[in-house]
Amino acid sequence: MQIRSSLTQVQTLKIHVTPQLKQSIHILQISSVDLADYLQEQSVENPLLDIVYSTTKDKIYRSSNGNYSSQEHHDYLMNQISEQEESLEMMLLSELRVRKMPEDQYRIAKYLAGNLNDEGYLTIELIDVCTHYNASMEDVVDALMKLQDLSPSGVGARNLKECLQLQILKDSNAKPYAYAMVSEYLNELGSGKYRQIADGMSISQEEVLNTLQYIRSLNPRPGLPYVSSPGKCFEPDAVIRKENGSFVIRMNLAQLPKLSLNKYYQHLPFESGSSDTKNYLRQHEQSAKWLIRSLEQRKLTLNRLLGSIVEVQVDFFEKGVQYIKPMNLKAIAEKLEMHESTVSRATQNKYVQTPHGLFELKFFFSSALLTDEGEATSAESVKAKIRLLIENECKRAPFSDQKITELLVGEGIRISRRTVMKYREGMHLLSSRLRAQV
Repeated sequence: MQIRSSLTQVQTLKIHVTPQLKQSIHILQISSVDLADYLQEQSVENPLLDIVYSTTKDKIYRSSNGNYSSQEHHDYLMNQISEQEESLEMMLLSELRVRKMPEDQYRIAKYLAGNLNDEGYLTIELIDVCTHYNASMEDVVDALMKLQDLSPSGVGARNLKECLQLQILKDSNAKPYAYAMVSEYLNELGSGKYRQIADGMSISQEEVLNTLQYIRSLNPRPGLPYVSSPGKCFEPDAVIRKENGSFVIRMNLAQLPKLSLNKYYQHLPFESGSSDTKNYLRQHEQSAKWLIRSLEQRKLTLNRLLGSIVEVQVDFFEKGVQYIKPMNLKAIAEKLEMHESTVSRATQNKYVQTPHGLFELKFFFSSALLTDEGEATSAESVKAKIRLLIENECKRAPFSDQKITELLVGEGIRISRRTVMKYREGMHLLSSRLRAQV
């Protein structure tokens, strides 16, 4: 057998995420409040950037001569974050800081901690985290495991099953069959199919019920105790209102500073004889131009996205939440000729003021339920109907989940009692038994 070496040419296709593209992605998906702080940081690092606030707040900005000064800035509808109780994110970051882990892993874990919802669940796809940090899936999963190892137990889970599994694994007094039961028979537990579980696990029904009692003692929403009140208020990225018979979109640009190129430093390379100075300023000029273009692209993307939402959800803007239609990211992405991940990022941390209140953009993307006529109705519309039924019920004899189900079915909505219960609990509404005691 002879071993030979040869030189061959192979063509491969790879996606390379440049620092500029990373910056554009970051700018697209962060909130306007965080974006204002980010632009402030960039202006400090880049002498070619001039940043000016149109209104007054305690911000540092640079004038055209390169000097720094401060001015008061009071943002339109500026909402403050209450400094009462420590939030879940703050507590997790405190724990992460004392853990010994590589810097790259800490940065990813910190980012994951910032993408938890009020219930403590992770709201971002791991593949998006890989793209954001140009990291491998293995690195992101390792960082997630570090986050999930923190308190409270179950934090950082991606679904209810994983949340319960994490709590069982950390509980030294967990029931012997609990982990396997949650992993394999969670749906059957919710449906009360105890005989099927007992047969499948070769245990008695009594052991199933004992294990179920333990599982019910676990916390399916580990983050809720850390939600402060009144909590966070948000400033709208845009205002949608009716003018002259049609809905118009007004972008809320007052909350963001205006960026421009510093004329003094921009012309300095032509006057300087130093090649190092020229290269330094030219690099920062390109960086400043890219940042300004990224901001314009963010505004354009949001404007187009809001325009599509208004077109699809015109009944909502006219009549209210009960008339919202089912809508998904894929359909809007195809309509705008964008990638679905771009639309997903554009909806993150964005809020819009409507005639019916302030809503997160993600609110408009809800799943569909069928009616008896075969048409689709939005899950958010059904939730609004459930809330309305509970608000108008007799307080001495509140509707049970089964009664609410029957009323909705009577309106032609195909829905199960279990779904009604899930929606009710998701809106943090008490059960009929507890509502009767209030």
